[in-house]
Amino acid sequence: MTEIGHIITYAALFTALFFEVFLLVSFLERRFGKTVHTPKSAKELALPRVAIVVPCFNEENTVAGTLDSLLSLSYPHGKLEILVIDDGSTDRTAEIAHKYALDSRVRIYRKKNGGKHTAMNLALAKTDAELIGCLDADSVVEASSLAMLARPFENKNVAAITPGIHVREPKTFLQHMQNVEYLLSVFNRFMFSALGSAFITPGPFSIFRTSVVRELGGWRHGHSTEDMEMALRIQAAGYLIGNAPSASVHTTTPHTLKALFRQRVRWAYGFLRNAIDYRSMFINRMYGNLGMIILPAALISIAVALFFFARIFWYGAHTVAQTYARAQIIGISFTPSFDLFYINTSAILFLIYVSILLIVVLISVGSLISTGRRLPPSSTPLFIIFYGFLVPLWLATAVVRAFFGTGVRWK
Repeated sequence: MTEIGHIITYAALFTALFFEVFLLVSFLERRFGKTVHTPKSAKELALPRVAIVVPCFNEENTVAGTLDSLLSLSYPHGKLEILVIDDGSTDRTAEIAHKYALDSRVRIYRKKNGGKHTAMNLALAKTDAELIGCLDADSVVEASSLAMLARPFENKNVAAITPGIHVREPKTFLQHMQNVEYLLSVFNRFMFSALGSAFITPGPFSIFRTSVVRELGGWRHGHSTEDMEMALRIQAAGYLIGNAPSASVHTTTPHTLKALFRQRVRWAYGFLRNAIDYRSMFINRMYGNLGMIILPAALISIAVALFFFARIFWYGAHTVAQTYARAQIIGISFTPSFDLFYINTSAILFLIYVSILLIVVLISVGSLISTGRRLPPSSTPLFIIFYGFLVPLWLATAVVRAFFGTGVRWK
């Protein structure tokens, strides 16, 4: 049994290393920045009309900041409309939003609570703009972001463009770890797009070609992950999803473990259920890198994370039991010492060290292409040490719920 465990461990580590190296080499081949064209100013092209949707449900504390950032965008006044969809809020969200209706770019709509996808579909029916995007009511955008996201739509086969997403004003221990995670996601999303393999269009400021969204039938519930379902549907229809990492969006992230756990269970559950719905895309050459590499790798990564967690837990429990048994027989003694001869140089540990080093490199590249900073955040060690113990907890929960189809709550 131990031998089988070692074989699986080596296979998992080599697979993880291969995937990390594959992304890094692909990045170096493409010489970052050449796949996404960023205009120096909005005057460099005839910018299309854009409708930005702000779905709201009890967002009285954050909606004002979101609308302020949208109204400060460096985008032609006559080509921007902002549709605030109050999805049955019971607080002061509608009252606060109506204060912004004095600006001709802002329109307010109220409806019964039906979920984010219904809010997006209502906005879709209320606009004739060429592009439509979403900004969650707990997020803010930098002024130049929309112009950066609009330019790639010059390619008529592009159906959506995603931005570089960052944690908004991280304060807590968990938020600083998420800040590092988001930089890693910036790199991954950039490379997935370059490989034609993006499978999520995140809520904070992803922009879509309106005609394609209508052609595909609008947004769906998507197991509480309508952004992932829409991305998979776009890919299945043969369109492209691009990425502009320097188009920065800052989103509020969970500041407690309970809130983080609930959010990540929803994300993982949504991926698993959507993977079932779009299973025909897996190991399918028709979908190129997405079908042959990225989607299968995403599923394998979940299995690997759960395997390593179980293995660490097993060995930890075994070590504790052995230590306790030894203490019962000969007592407890501890003599601190250090001898280079006894440093563990096993192949498994070497592969783990290399994998960690590569993760740090990818985080640094994510920081570089999105913020211009070459070094990873100071909280990177916290992310590496602690985050790996949290991820398997919500992955295991999501796997169980996906298997039984129990569903998840948005908040």
